[in-house]
Amino acid sequence: MPDREALQQRLEDFRTAGQNLQLVPLVTQEAFNDFGVEYQTKLIDELEQSVEDCTKQDNKLIFTGHRGCGKSTLLAELGFRLTETNRYFVVMFSISDTIEQSAVDHVNILFSMAVQLLEEAEKRQVKLKPGLKKDLYRWLAKHTKTEVNAVESAIEATGEVSSKVGLPVILEFLLKVKSILKVNSVIRDEISTEFARKISDLIARLNEIQTYIENATGQTVLVMIDDLDKLDLSITETIFSKNIQPLLEPAFRILYTIPIATLREVSLKRNIEAVVKKIHKMPVAKFFSKATVRQVDRVPDTAMMAIFSKILERRLPKHLIDPTLKPQIILKSGGVLRELIRIADSCCDRAMQDIRRQLRQAQFDQPTVVISQTILEVVLTDLQIGYSESLGQNDFDLLKGIYQDFKPKDTENQRFLDLLHGLYLLEYSNALHWYDLNPIVKDLLEQEGVLDGATTG
Repeated sequence: MPDREALQQRLEDFRTAGQNLQLVPLVTQEAFNDFGVEYQTKLIDELEQSVEDCTKQDNKLIFTGHRGCGKSTLLAELGFRLTETNRYFVVMFSISDTIEQSAVDHVNILFSMAVQLLEEAEKRQVKLKPGLKKDLYRWLAKHTKTEVNAVESAIEATGEVSSKVGLPVILEFLLKVKSILKVNSVIRDEISTEFARKISDLIARLNEIQTYIENATGQTVLVMIDDLDKLDLSITETIFSKNIQPLLEPAFRILYTIPIATLREVSLKRNIEAVVKKIHKMPVAKFFSKATVRQVDRVPDTAMMAIFSKILERRLPKHLIDPTLKPQIILKSGGVLRELIRIADSCCDRAMQDIRRQLRQAQFDQPTVVISQTILEVVLTDLQIGYSESLGQNDFDLLKGIYQDFKPKDTENQRFLDLLHGLYLLEYSNALHWYDLNPIVKDLLEQEGVLDGATTG
């Protein structure tokens, strides 16, 4: 039986595991070295080839997939690979870094791109001509109403000029610009209004930045904009249905992420397909085929189970979990990495609560705490409750129909798109697309009596 010291160590072990199970993508080389697992390598190869084979007339890439399926980590890995060739000046950023999600439009996507290109050029100490550099920063300062005198002095000065907090003055200026774009809706609206009328001016400025970076580095600019797929569907539909053309105008390679639900609207999908060579899709990991998924004695795909098991083991030490539970956690994820991490993290939280209670009550005669069947069931019940809060009877009927038929009656039905976007429904692929319920949502429908648990498999 554990003593106080052993309980404290157990608590620390779970705390560390919880920190390793945060719902954030692996976008740094250090994070990837710590937790990365080889996954979807063929898709990375496909994206790399598309980047390499771009032409001036066809150099925009569209990347889609369910939220939480690992797109950001995969894009970061693509960026590492391309950067290592020393032929690409790769800039990857999340749109949420610079713009409040509800305020994103095509203008501030492009404006954010200019800010991020300049910031990355500064971080890598790209030598731009002083006159040009001053002009670019004056332009940013003008549109964001930011003081630029210190930046101009830094550009003129030899050596590095630092601010009081130790940051180079220019990087501090760029951080201030990003902060203004994020929180100052008045300035953001002014930028959108001005450049909506003369978008060609903004695009010309972007092309100017690209030209000087490429001339200074000898590398080809590639910008990857992440997290557009996490925006509300109404926002992405407006951007990619009514304002996609300006996003295609910059002269350099750009990769945009979009929600998978957006592509279920036929007219919008056709609109995108008309202007890009191919839409690249990251599929949800599939443990079962459509033919076997309803069979009671179905056997999950061994290779995919092994990959997900390895992902879990990189973050959650074996001694903290009953080994018989790992397959349950993996299958309850539905093949969505975010769900896998979320379930495991919640289990760690619940285990830490049990340990703290033992410490508080000096219960040293209890078995060593591990993630047990009891803990997992409590976590899954909590997740079911979370999903249930947004569902009504009409949703139950819609979900039941999709469960029975593997597809909706209408793929453009807005509620279907919302449920797909919110991970209530998951899209899989064999030769054709088919849909299934998130396993936790399936359990919820069984609890509600909408599905018969004895016959659903």
